[in-house]
Amino acid sequence: MNTRTKPEASPERVRHFERKLREIQQAMAALPGPEFYTELLLSMRRAGWTTLAEGVFFDAVADSMLSHARDLSQLHQRLKAAFEAVQRQ
Repeated sequence: MNTRTKPEASPERVRHFERKLREIQQAMAALPGPEFYTELLLSMRRAGWTTLAEGVFFDAVADSMLSHARDLSQLHQRLKAAFEAVQRQ
């Protein structure tokens, strides 16, 4: 049986991790809420909202944002799973 213990992170390293998590939390909190999307949806219905070129640009930006949002969601799930796995050890 392996009785070796895992080395623990130093208090400085733990504070570093805490700062990073708080930075992530603040960055996520700074994202716009539902009212932002409601406003955009209303604006899109107005005549002359965009040209063909602007529509292509909008599609590219929206696709990129959607991809990043999905990636962030998956990363949050993986981070939580990693923490839970460590807790079970």
